[in-house]
Amino acid sequence: MRRGKLPLVMTVALALTLPAWTANAQVDPFVAAVRDLANAMSQPEPDRATVVRAAAERIRVALEGWDRAIGELESRIVHEAGAPPDRTFQLHVELGLAYRTRGRVPEALRELDAAAALRPVSSDLQVLRALTLERADRIEKAGRAFQAAWRLDATNPVKAYYALQRSTGLSDADRMRARAVVTETYHRFATNDSVKPATAPFLVLDAIPDTLAPAPIVADAATAEGFALLQAGRYAEAAAALTRVDRPLPSSDSPVAHLARGRQHEADNHVDEARREYERALDATLVGRAPLYVGLGRLAQVDGDSHGAIDAYTHAVRLRPNDRNLHVEFASAYVAAGQPDDALAELMAALLVDPHDAQAHAAVGQVFLDTGRNADAVTAFTRALQLSPDGYEVHYALATALTRLGRTADAARQLAMFERVRRETLEQRRRTIATDVEEEEAIRRAERERHSTP
Repeated sequence: MRRGKLPLVMTVALALTLPAWTANAQVDPFVAAVRDLANAMSQPEPDRATVVRAAAERIRVALEGWDRAIGELESRIVHEAGAPPDRTFQLHVELGLAYRTRGRVPEALRELDAAAALRPVSSDLQVLRALTLERADRIEKAGRAFQAAWRLDATNPVKAYYALQRSTGLSDADRMRARAVVTETYHRFATNDSVKPATAPFLVLDAIPDTLAPAPIVADAATAEGFALLQAGRYAEAAAALTRVDRPLPSSDSPVAHLARGRQHEADNHVDEARREYERALDATLVGRAPLYVGLGRLAQVDGDSHGAIDAYTHAVRLRPNDRNLHVEFASAYVAAGQPDDALAELMAALLVDPHDAQAHAAVGQVFLDTGRNADAVTAFTRALQLSPDGYEVHYALATALTRLGRTADAARQLAMFERVRRETLEQRRRTIATDVEEEEAIRRAERERHSTP
């Protein structure tokens, strides 16, 4: 980013400058209780139901404290009626964020719209509105808010990405301008030793992060209703439903059963059946939904369904926008669908998260190479090799780009490096495999000797 331009998350924090968001302080106990609930699903029956009910009770207590804090904030705002416009704007945003995190989306939109009326030129506020409208499934209106945010801050690559990838109806001229921002930002990343940002570039407003558990936490028959309510942001109803949980009877129609069948179908290469089962498991997956969407995206690609793959990856990156690997994989789906500009936007998103991602730089180079932008491809491949010299395939791709530019001597050097690094890599793999075999054989010998000893 150019000098003087702060990352989006930082500018939002500076714009709000909220002294003490007490409602937000209540999110941590709630999230901790949800984590306890997720961990409870690994418990065996009959203990699981007891642990789930205990976690549900902790969720209920956390919600009471959270709602009290929001009530205090509401009272403070009433007390400060008639405050100066800047303070009133700040209070509307604070209450809007409190409502949004709590899952009270209509009230959040009311407050954020009131703030926008006071300060219509606030680009960061438009991002908050857009993300909240997305949560309300008002996708078209969210897209207009993303576009407004970018137009108010036209050189910001995060907002250019939002306008390109999270909005519809962008004019051809605006699309070209936004893509130019993405391309210009990439060249800065490729030619300068950019520092990894201290804060994540993409905002996440949901109280329950999808990364709360390392693997998908999928409901059984007893917890399906509660998990679905939590996913919908209806937290109090979810706590009430989970408090009533009893030991479930075996069910072939439970979400976790659908997940198990989906995995088996995938292992058996029954793609259509696997996709259907994963989709049915999603409705009551508490956290870890992004990996399920990635699985759906990969299966869709195997099925030749590029539209289905793009839809699945779209859901995945909305759940985990700061996962650079998701953006890189999404880009590959766009490449397969013949949409190189969208692939470049996703790769730029990955590099906004981590400018030192060699895989993303190499993927950018490949998109440039495939679209005839050979000089740009040389820049991208060179940066990828600076970050990861062992990428022998990148040496070959760089040689191809140099050959197309008529730089045959440079291309020959890269091909020689490709052969050298490839041999070294294969030799290292051979040694690793041999070492693993020797260690396995030593374990087996020791086991045989132990059993043969009287």
